[in-house]
Amino acid sequence: MSCDIRIKSALKVRIGEAKSLPSKSCRILPGCPNTYCVINLDKEELFETETVYGTPCPFFCEQFEFEIPRAFWTIGFHLITTDTTFSVTNHSTIGKVTFTKEQLTKIPNKDQWHGLKSVKCDSEAQGKANIGLCIGAEQESDAVILKVRLKECANLYMSNLQRVQPYAVLEIVGPNNSTRSRAQVTKVLRNSSNMQWKNQVYEFRLCDILKRCENDLSNLSLKVDFYHHNGMFRDGSFLGEVVASLANVTNTWSDRWFFLCPKLSDITLQPNHDLGSLRLKIEYKEDHILPSAHYKPLLDLLVDSISNTDPEAVESSVLVLTSTLFNEQLINIAQALVRIFLHLNKVEELLLSLTSVDMVKTSNPNTLFRANSLATKGVDELMKMIGRPYLRRVLKPSLDKIHKENASCEIDPARLRSNDILACNLDNLKRNIDSVYSAIINSGNDCPFTMSNLFSKLQKQAINRFPDTSDIRYTAVSGFIFLRLFAPAILNPKLFQLQSRRPSHDTSRTLTLVSKVIQSLGNLDTHQAGKEKYMEAISQRVLDNSHVNGVKQFLEDVCKTGHKDDSPRDTYCKEGSLVEYRTTGILGRDYSKRKKMYRLSDSGLSCLRYDECYTIKRSDIKCVSRVDEDAFGVPHVLQVIHAKGTLYLRATNSVDHQDWLTCLDKLCRDSPLRINRFHSGALLHSKWTCCGSKAVPHESEGCQETEKDDDKVPDIDIFRELQRLYQILKEGLHKIEAQRTALQSDPNATSPHSVTAKSLHSLDSLIAVIKDLSAAHAHYRSSDTTISPGTRSVGCRKTKRTTKLT
Repeated sequence: MSCDIRIKSALKVRIGEAKSLPSKSCRILPGCPNTYCVINLDKEELFETETVYGTPCPFFCEQFEFEIPRAFWTIGFHLITTDTTFSVTNHSTIGKVTFTKEQLTKIPNKDQWHGLKSVKCDSEAQGKANIGLCIGAEQESDAVILKVRLKECANLYMSNLQRVQPYAVLEIVGPNNSTRSRAQVTKVLRNSSNMQWKNQVYEFRLCDILKRCENDLSNLSLKVDFYHHNGMFRDGSFLGEVVASLANVTNTWSDRWFFLCPKLSDITLQPNHDLGSLRLKIEYKEDHILPSAHYKPLLDLLVDSISNTDPEAVESSVLVLTSTLFNEQLINIAQALVRIFLHLNKVEELLLSLTSVDMVKTSNPNTLFRANSLATKGVDELMKMIGRPYLRRVLKPSLDKIHKENASCEIDPARLRSNDILACNLDNLKRNIDSVYSAIINSGNDCPFTMSNLFSKLQKQAINRFPDTSDIRYTAVSGFIFLRLFAPAILNPKLFQLQSRRPSHDTSRTLTLVSKVIQSLGNLDTHQAGKEKYMEAISQRVLDNSHVNGVKQFLEDVCKTGHKDDSPRDTYCKEGSLVEYRTTGILGRDYSKRKKMYRLSDSGLSCLRYDECYTIKRSDIKCVSRVDEDAFGVPHVLQVIHAKGTLYLRATNSVDHQDWLTCLDKLCRDSPLRINRFHSGALLHSKWTCCGSKAVPHESEGCQETEKDDDKVPDIDIFRELQRLYQILKEGLHKIEAQRTALQSDPNATSPHSVTAKSLHSLDSLIAVIKDLSAAHAHYRSSDTTISPGTRSVGCRKTKRTTKLT
């Protein structure tokens, strides 16, 4: 059973601020540091924040959310200071906050301060090693001998992704490292791409050390430290260590993979309060996804909840009952539900059922859809999923112009600088508001069909609920598209992927003022944008009947569903810098490389370099796949096989690599030129690095098969979303059972047609489904086998499940 389990990990983190950082150590230009924060996956740098200048308490306020594409040991947040002296910029690490995988699962999802620790070379590790163990005996003396077979290593890198020349130091240790054997050192693997020691065996006589450990083999462990050979000197750079218990070692060879870990002394290092602290909000999710058949009862229960559109039936359904019990998890529940029903093509029925309950509970039309409920969060999530390309087309040109001009638009007299002119700032602000306003009201017919169709039916629901309120046809829709989509995107364009960098102080203030006015226009307000007195001047220029009528016409256009679809014009998918590798090297080299900017859109993959612009059309792409590290000696390389050749590209890190692969694979999934076989290496010296074949590209079919459509995870992994939903329900099972107990004491519980009886039936069905899934997970855990537990060792399971993990 365990071989059918899929494990997917994701991390969402908000880096808030740091405080009490030490001053610069520079003697020439002392003062407050210029600081930025880097997110590390083991030794691999993933993301970094913008640099905050000249303060010991930098405020970052940046959020990162990403899938973790590989097995890992630690996630680290490094605070780095920059110091420019005589045109030379130096980067030095102040300290770090590090969490192991086990610690991440226990961190509450809330803002917390974490003390910084000193950074040591032994505190980080990455990679894995395949080690075989066997117990034997000497024929003459019957002395116990431990045989260690060091086979190979993988994913060993320095912090800058430099290929290593590894060697290992092996020794036997007792409890708390109190007893040690004589260490043995392997040879150095120089310039080796496969990192294999060719099954070299090392033997340890255990007689003396066993006597000091009460002749108990379980008290002993094998410790293997891996180092990078720096050159002439033997003392190298620490890469990681493996500590494996000898308790379950037998007289037959057992080969297993171990993750390299940092030294224990550095993991348990206490924070240094002199270095300062960092405020983080971390949400780590590790989804153990069972075979699809286990989730069918839960899926059927969810679908049945929206089968009856009567508000009273919906109110007693599983969806509404759980939403009232899990207010703190509304966003996560809404995300899972919207993705599940979007995959089933039933998202409209889901949201209309939920909004009907909100309308019944709302007595004041002015507060309709203004509270946070499962319905409003669900529409939020749908707009983010479907409306992201639409949002980019509408707002990005205006926001790019605001960022480029960076003109002062401050109209608060208390915030004006000495060189500011209030009248000029007011004109600048009016010009920016008009630019954003015009872009919005002229885009009604470009709104995606799914959103328009939903808004049209919401509009009809609201009119039927409040027939005497004339503006309800507008406010029911504007509460979503203006207050929950346009205004937040203007306020924080980086979060909505409309800008790649955080805006400057002046630009951020401009966006705040523009967002306030747009929000007031969405409310059909003709009085004043905001409560502040300084907003009166701009309100008199913008909040008039002409602008409000424009908003009303835009909302009417949005609710028109004719001639709309969800396939917008040349939608932007991803953009970033990649290193291009060419197999036709120069100056005798095997290949050449060059860093370029690429953009992926519905039309294809485009190179944006100023002296070399080209586009590989979507219809010309035959295959997208990973490239073996042996090809170019570096990780994170992918290939785009197209009609005119093969393009080799290297991403900046494993997360970026996986993102490009996923986006490119979605793009070419329906390509008419798609091939069934490919080479996972590169053609160097007229020979493929993967299989050794000498066939030229246009004559070679490839040595590996492409992944079949049946084996690919769809764009929306419905079973992962069901697992996430189950996990939330399981953690709150006591709340569900308490609610059922409360309903059982209701006098109407015995009436079969009452809301109470229907609610009880829904809760009983839900509890049964949760317990069945819990039993399935328990069976998986009991049948899953791992390596012998070591002090700090992590073993890769010998199943299909672990192959995907590593």
